[in-house]
Amino acid sequence: MSASRLRMEEFDYELPPSSIAHVPAEPRDAARLLVDCGPDRPAEHRCVSDLPSLLGPGDLLVVNETRVMPARLPLRKRTGGAAEVLLLAPLASRPSDSYAERLPSGRAGTGDAVPDMSCAATESEHSEAGWAALVRPSRRIANGTVLVSERDPSVRVVVGERLDRQRRAVQVLVGETPLADVSQAPLLERAGEAPLPPYIDPHTARGAIAQRLGVDAADSDAARAALADRYQTVYARSDGSAAAPTAGLHLTDRVLDALRSNGVGIATVDLTVGLATFAPVTAEHADEHEMHTEHYRVPAQTLAACAAAERVVAVGTTTVRALEAAARQLQVRRQAAGDAGTADAPAAQTSTGDVCGWTELFLRRGAGFLLVDAMLTNFHLPRSSLLLLIDAFIGPRWRDLYETALADGYRFLSFGDAMLLRRTPHS
Repeated sequence: MSASRLRMEEFDYELPPSSIAHVPAEPRDAARLLVDCGPDRPAEHRCVSDLPSLLGPGDLLVVNETRVMPARLPLRKRTGGAAEVLLLAPLASRPSDSYAERLPSGRAGTGDAVPDMSCAATESEHSEAGWAALVRPSRRIANGTVLVSERDPSVRVVVGERLDRQRRAVQVLVGETPLADVSQAPLLERAGEAPLPPYIDPHTARGAIAQRLGVDAADSDAARAALADRYQTVYARSDGSAAAPTAGLHLTDRVLDALRSNGVGIATVDLTVGLATFAPVTAEHADEHEMHTEHYRVPAQTLAACAAAERVVAVGTTTVRALEAAARQLQVRRQAAGDAGTADAPAAQTSTGDVCGWTELFLRRGAGFLLVDAMLTNFHLPRSSLLLLIDAFIGPRWRDLYETALADGYRFLSFGDAMLLRRTPHS
């Protein structure tokens, strides 16, 4: 079957509720690590704390340093009805809704090419509305409805028009000040909370983390703050994401220091995690899935480090997508410039500056990987775009690895355990 007509039923598997982690490992690096040893070889059972012994000189570990905002806002209508808004991204910083129409036909979906987008913010026709958001219950909330936070009455959200089937435009006000960009996210810390995925029971997670830290779980502000801190990587720096790059939640300063001592390079990217990462695939065929755009930035230093490395190890699927989007953008630039002399050069060797833009890169079977050689990643939901990426990266043996993990009691999804994969795509 061609890559463009992959049936999503190929990416289904039985995930027992008991295998879903509701509480993260403590300490972070105590999470289990299933090490992929390649085709026809059994996987090894290790821990994330063993990562420094699995990597060495010549390896480059690349992490996504995005920071999760308190993006989930529990709110109420003036009439008292409950509502919820999940902020995704400021509309003024997003490409226009016609972005997808400008993609090269049949190319971007499998990762062969993406258009070159400016690092500068792109104004949207909806920019005056403020933010793209998920609103619940969206069908019962009319345009112009004002929602108010019970936790912080100074925070109000004015719900606007539909942007597509999932997103609404909203305006966020703190007092009389419109929330214009992600740098103002700290203003929402009292009203908002960590946007945990819906399959995690927040009461279980909050109670367990509060107990570990000696915080009273009944103190909602303290418990929420503790949970928000745990749903953040230790190296998070750039505000803006609506979900965590969860593979990085396992890493500790101790592990990172040990990696550096072992000669492993550490580099960063920034991909703002949004709908493209966590939206479920509901289509019957993979090519029918709508992949939303996410903003990324790959520093020139990271690209130079990738070019010099013997092996590039990406932490998480978001890091993979950032690196591969940057590599494709550089390819497009070279082709546009008619630079035949560097056509066969590694994609990372031809950049003289940061590479950034918006990507809806959908890596699935048939996609090539231009930079990433290995990946640290969690176990993903059935029928998800992330599972399709794993299939493109290592081929059909993902199913054997998942069966091994389920049989051996590994914990799945965002607060679960991890895998270390080496790239061996479909033959």
